[in-house]
Amino acid sequence: IFQQCILQILEPICEAKFHKHSYGFRPNRSTHHAKARLEFLINQSGLHHCVDVDIKGFFDNVNHSKLLKQMWSIGIRDKSLLSIISRLLKAEIDGEGVPTKGTPQGGILSPLLSNIVLNELDWWVSDQWETFKSRYTYATNGSKYQPLKKTALKECFIIRYADDFKVMCRTRSQAIKMNYALKDFLRKRLHLETSEEKSKVINLKKNSSEFLGFTLKAVRKGKTRFGYVARSNMSKKAKVNAFLKIKEAIKVIKRKPCIQTVWNFNTVVMG
Repeated sequence: IFQQCILQILEPICEAKFHKHSYGFRPNRSTHHAKARLEFLINQSGLHHCVDVDIKGFFDNVNHSKLLKQMWSIGIRDKSLLSIISRLLKAEIDGEGVPTKGTPQGGILSPLLSNIVLNELDWWVSDQWETFKSRYTYATNGSKYQPLKKTALKECFIIRYADDFKVMCRTRSQAIKMNYALKDFLRKRLHLETSEEKSKVINLKKNSSEFLGFTLKAVRKGKTRFGYVARSNMSKKAKVNAFLKIKEAIKVIKRKPCIQTVWNFNTVVMG
């Protein structure tokens, strides 16, 4: 009840400060929006170099003092409330003791707190290109990006769903630089470790990248603006899960053939 009360007050305050391309655990946003944004960047903007960074055990490694500082800087400055949140984070776990880092698993407030932590990352990436303050903000053609392309800035766009995020870049060298910069930022600023094996730079014209249960790849297509469009398929893991669910639903029909079980099977297939 405590967490729900806090969530209902904090969510609208934080929503106003969050980045528009963060889609996880937010009202009126879903995985579909995140996937559509990624496809837009491939199809309409012609960005085919993708930086995949995997954060090791994100929810278990959130730094408590960093989180409270971020809440202060976002505009939540009620000290008694912050001390209550601090006590919720440090609530004793049966058989584990008092946690020194991480957000409570399955906690009502945890999704919002995780977004507050990674909000700093969203804006840091965004301010390098997408929301870069330039005197050319509205150049003659209504785009500030043309003059920026003449500078040494890295063209990059972030799409994030909870702790799963992609950064899309124009060239491979920009993507490689971005990869190093992201790991450095996560380690030094947010005190989060990244997985070396799973973090990589992918050319989507040659290889596919996994995002939210889909594998995405840029495939050649005739008269489109950049000659490539995004093609998405279910990832192997998602396929295996889907087969298991459908098999279970069929077994239920065999045991009890009636309208209800068939309807249930149809909803599983639709899902």
